[in-house]
Amino acid sequence: MNQKMKDNIFEVLFWAAMGLGALLIVAVVTLSVLVYKDPERLGEVDPGVALATGALALFTAFLWLAAAITARFARAELSISTAVNSANLTLQIDNRFQSDRALRIRHGAAQFLANERGVVFNCDHDISPYGTAEYQHPWHGLSSDLIDLFHYYDWIGYLTSEESKAIDREVVWRKLGPWIIKHYQMCEERINEVQKHQPHRWPYLRPFYKDMMDRTDKWYEQQKMEPPMEDAEEEFAAFLQREHVRSHRGFHPPKEISLQQD
Repeated sequence: MNQKMKDNIFEVLFWAAMGLGALLIVAVVTLSVLVYKDPERLGEVDPGVALATGALALFTAFLWLAAAITARFARAELSISTAVNSANLTLQIDNRFQSDRALRIRHGAAQFLANERGVVFNCDHDISPYGTAEYQHPWHGLSSDLIDLFHYYDWIGYLTSEESKAIDREVVWRKLGPWIIKHYQMCEERINEVQKHQPHRWPYLRPFYKDMMDRTDKWYEQQKMEPPMEDAEEEFAAFLQREHVRSHRGFHPPKEISLQQD
């Protein structure tokens, strides 16, 4: 059950509660008016008891309405608080994704995938924290840099899942969607191989990727536009070139030390 459906159900229950409370108030007031105009309707019932019972019923009705309204305001405040926390957590995730170490990992991942596809960077800097030696022993065809990235994406997938609900996936899609989609598509067969032998690894990654794709398709559908038809390899090559340029922000060349004589 998605959030929109839950919101709709809550609205139906809220207005049903409001209607029931209003109906109870109308019934009590109507009965009170009838008794006031014709006291004989009470029969042998003590007027004081009847008055107390009516007052209690009216109080209960107002209490019911107050509870329903309070619940709605509380839910609205909780929704706003959740949205703010989701945005803050997403910004933290984005900051970590743009940190020096993450950029160096992204550079190593881009270099590894580019070498496989024959994409030339003309880059002499090996800034991956793992170094090229790790590339000689990939895990199911994945370098250490890519493994780190998919660990990270799987973790975000958990934080955005129905199980956690810590972050709104719409916010993540807008911030990191292209990276998640492209890295997954370029390594999909290898990810499947990992999960074939170790199903417990990255359990949230595949549904997370599918959700990112669904949101992309839905956006084009809402805009009444057709997704761009591009050659996959050319698109991957262009992405890797851009990723290479972006990831070099994490490279800080050592400063030259000059020895000056007094």
